[in-house]
Amino acid sequence: MKKITFPILMLTAALFVASCSDDDDNNSTPEKTKVTKIADYLYEYTAEGYGTEAPSEALFDDGPIPVFGCSAVRNGNFYGRNLDFNINEICEFVIRTKATPERKHASIGVANTCFLNITNEMVAKGLSDELLKYIPWMMMDGINDAGLVCNINVVNMADIKDCPHTHTNEGAPQIMVMNLVRALLDNCGSVEEAKTFIKNHDIRPIPSTWDGHIMVADPTKNVIVEFTGEKGSEVKFTETNIMTNFYNYQFAKDGVFPPHACGVERYQILKDNYASSNSMEGMWNLLKMVQYTQAYKESTEPFWCSEYYDVIPSFDEHPREYWTKEKILEQEMPVIEVEAYKVYEKTGEYDPENNLWFTSHNSTYDIANRALWVTIREKYEKHYDFRL
Repeated sequence: MKKITFPILMLTAALFVASCSDDDDNNSTPEKTKVTKIADYLYEYTAEGYGTEAPSEALFDDGPIPVFGCSAVRNGNFYGRNLDFNINEICEFVIRTKATPERKHASIGVANTCFLNITNEMVAKGLSDELLKYIPWMMMDGINDAGLVCNINVVNMADIKDCPHTHTNEGAPQIMVMNLVRALLDNCGSVEEAKTFIKNHDIRPIPSTWDGHIMVADPTKNVIVEFTGEKGSEVKFTETNIMTNFYNYQFAKDGVFPPHACGVERYQILKDNYASSNSMEGMWNLLKMVQYTQAYKESTEPFWCSEYYDVIPSFDEHPREYWTKEKILEQEMPVIEVEAYKVYEKTGEYDPENNLWFTSHNSTYDIANRALWVTIREKYEKHYDFRL
């Protein structure tokens, strides 16, 4: 899955120019941006004027968007997720919102700005109001004042190639799946409300061969939401509590992983150690076990073969026969990436051209207390604590 790369989408050159100020080259964050620096690559922003619908450009109609990995788990009062992405200079934002007459719920969560290419330098120089209105629609995970928590991962549409997701309810108001976390946090107070909201909208897919699926939880329920083009059942709701990067409705139905399943080893680690995740620290430590750079460690047992499925010769004809560590490491790309990771692990230096991946952020939620821990860029010696 991580071997499929797409160009980062920039809205327009004008937006980039508007976000920067040449007369301010210091490293402080200007007051006018309404953004607080928490750490390098992590900022906090209280969003107000972002509207009740995604700006048209935030529908990502103009081409493929970046693909990301991810793991997510819910255990009772605790919920955690990793956002896995190619290593880069992109910033993430803890977004706070307030309830208004137009938006039912206040929320807090984490947005990744890979679709806007926002860097530390851009934030230091001052983000324009134009850019700031897009960031809340880039939510990857969050929790609201009703205790509804949700996140988005990707899933490979090759496993539903006979009925790919295009629409779920044609004629209804449209929401692009990448904007769904924001919409659910603003409008829904329970899993049942979220299911109704989704059924009453036309959920559009990510414009790539990968789509999004959503895990949604409230204090008493948990469901994974997935989308197909199968008429009469375009939305699938599966009551389960671990989500990586394969279709859970297929796994629940067949009892085996779909042919193109990614994140198989991560899923098994999360399942095997699930009992330890019944606290904030326990959930945080569980997600640490599946930080993405484990995919490059030859000593990892089992080796994370399912992250490399697309480098296997004749994979579609023999989907699992070749998933061995030895076979994987005969291929050129895995060898290059494993060696690149060794350099990164030792020196902290990387070449963005080699598509090295890591866990860009980890979020761990205490549902009852509406609390959030964030760890940034696999620096697990520190988590930053927030409360709604």
